[in-house]
Amino acid sequence: MLNFFTGRQHQLGALVLMRGETFIETIEEGGMAVLVLLRGTAAVSRQRAGAQVGLHLTPRLGEPVWLTSPGTYCVVAKDHVIGMRMLKIGGGT
Repeated sequence: MLNFFTGRQHQLGALVLMRGETFIETIEEGGMAVLVLLRGTAAVSRQRAGAQVGLHLTPRLGEPVWLTSPGTYCVVAKDHVIGMRMLKIGGGT
């Protein structure tokens, strides 16, 4: 993760992962993240409390993936991944 811009309520950065690497994203109450893959393949999953994986996504290139529910998400690179990540921190407008 390379940060380009960090404000009080927003972060914008590049998501760069080698094959097999993972990136953990934690969304707080009132927050959200948007991921856009520009190259490569990744899987995004989120575990429900005390249960097995409750969400499993495979993002398409160039299409945004909105992570809006609070919780911990795991992004696993199936190939070398290059993308963008925008994070809105909860508690503001």
